[in-house]
Amino acid sequence: MEGQFFTSTEAAEITRCSRRQLQYWREQEIVVPAVNTTGKGRNVYYSLTDLLALTLMEYLLSLGLSFEVCQSALNFLRAVDPKLFEHPLHNKGERRFMLWQSAAEEALRCTEFDEQKAIAAIQDGRAIVPIQIEALGKRLEKRLQLVGTPS
Repeated sequence: MEGQFFTSTEAAEITRCSRRQLQYWREQEIVVPAVNTTGKGRNVYYSLTDLLALTLMEYLLSLGLSFEVCQSALNFLRAVDPKLFEHPLHNKGERRFMLWQSAAEEALRCTEFDEQKAIAAIQDGRAIVPIQIEALGKRLEKRLQLVGTPS
C-alpha cells in the first residue's frame, strides 16, 4: 500500500476535499503530488504521504480555521519533523502538536503539545486545536476502507 498512488478523483473522494481544492493546493505548492507526464494530457497521482497532508488540511479547515492557519500548520509539521508524513498508515509516533493561541498573540500558531500551556489557554478562554498525526493516519485508513481501497 505504501507505494500506491491515487488519481485526483480518488484523492478527493478519500480525503473529502474537492477537486478544485486539490488543484488550488497543487498550484500554490501546498500539497504537490507526483505527476506522470507520459501519454496524453497530464495525469496527477497522489501518494499516501500526500493523502495524509490533505487529510490534515481537511481536518483543520473543517474546524473553521483559515486557509493560512492550515497551511502554516502543515508547513510547521513538515519542517519540525519531515518523517511525520512518511508512513501515514503505520505512524506510531507519540509526538503531539497543537495550534495554540498565546496570551500575547491573537494568531494561532503550531507548536509541540504542551499540557500546561493547553490547560492555561483553555482556562483563559483562548483557542487550542490538538493535532495528532497518528489519529489522522487512522482517519485516512478508515476512509480508504470506506471507498474500497485496500489498506
